[in-house]
Amino acid sequence: MNDIVLWRKKILSPVENSDWASEMVLNPAIIEDPKTKRIHMIFRATGPYPQARIEGEPMPYPIFLGYAYSDDGENFTFDLEKPALSPALNYDKEKIYLTNHKGEKAIDFTNGCLEDPRLFFIEDECYMTAACRMFAPGAYWKTDGTGGACIPKWANNEEENPFGTHLNPTVSVLYKVDLQALSEQNYEKAFSYICHLNNPKYGEDRDVVFFSKRMMVDGKLCYIMIQRPVTPDTYPEFTETKPSIVISAAENFEDFATDNNVKRNLILSPTEDWQEERVGASVPPIEISEGRWLLNYHGKKDDIVGYGQSFMTFKEVDNDMPVLEKLSKEKMIACAEDFEQPSRFETPCVFFTGMIFHKGDLLVSYGAADERVCLLKIDYKKLMEKMDNL
Repeated sequence: MNDIVLWRKKILSPVENSDWASEMVLNPAIIEDPKTKRIHMIFRATGPYPQARIEGEPMPYPIFLGYAYSDDGENFTFDLEKPALSPALNYDKEKIYLTNHKGEKAIDFTNGCLEDPRLFFIEDECYMTAACRMFAPGAYWKTDGTGGACIPKWANNEEENPFGTHLNPTVSVLYKVDLQALSEQNYEKAFSYICHLNNPKYGEDRDVVFFSKRMMVDGKLCYIMIQRPVTPDTYPEFTETKPSIVISAAENFEDFATDNNVKRNLILSPTEDWQEERVGASVPPIEISEGRWLLNYHGKKDDIVGYGQSFMTFKEVDNDMPVLEKLSKEKMIACAEDFEQPSRFETPCVFFTGMIFHKGDLLVSYGAADERVCLLKIDYKKLMEKMDNL
């Protein structure tokens, strides 16, 4: 199963005495700056945060994004002094807004947490998606009643909540990233908020990535997005009820969260035993030859077996979204090391969130057991031999 993996290693564990990274560090995104060849990493982190606790409510565990970099692809330097991006943690409905890259007022869906970043280029510009919640979770891994979300009373009321987030769903958002400012750890300049990418009325939506170029779809030049709605059947186009992989096209980023001018197709729903509970894209697709793309995806059977990773390829077609070319139905990569086994959680988890070409092979950044930041290297030639022989 794991014969395509050359090596894997843990590079960061929870940081003792950190107020933002002491409990978990996981799900790192990576990207290489084509100018400097520096590899930038954005990772997810959390810790107890009493300064944002509502009296009588559980301890909040806001989710932050941290930064690291590497000049060799194996050894990373982490900035553990401060987060790169932090949720605002406002509870007053009048304050749950931010300013977007156009200087306009926008709803702050990132107010409670920023999770599972993905970094990618679109036409030489660097972007990042993140899955966000308007209010911070509690200790969600606990089952003793202390794991609920830290939501003010007005936000739990559908009639009083003007944002459509009374169930505190995940909403995916998009940032533009300045890699030079990121390298200088000038975080205020490094991230520019663009927009949210899904409408919370359709429920949870995560694992959002983009193809690195726009394509002609129905006569329009469109961005091509892959998403994983938790309940696809809430969209009028679908009947599938389990978390599935959907491909979408729109002329503007802002269109994806609307019901207008968006084309959506279902790519993959859970069909195999190892993906019984869900499937979703793991990393942004990589162009492997002219008009051909490699996409890594994950599946989860249940909380006992946990997550595995596999691959599919797409090919471009005239005047439409890319279509699925080859699909590996087998689980190619799963937990194999002690550091990938759970301690706090019961679910084994190898969860890819970054993948780039590096020295002829594929460098992958991933979260292990929802607690640690890790790297592995995939033998690209062996992987493609497997895919081409399907």
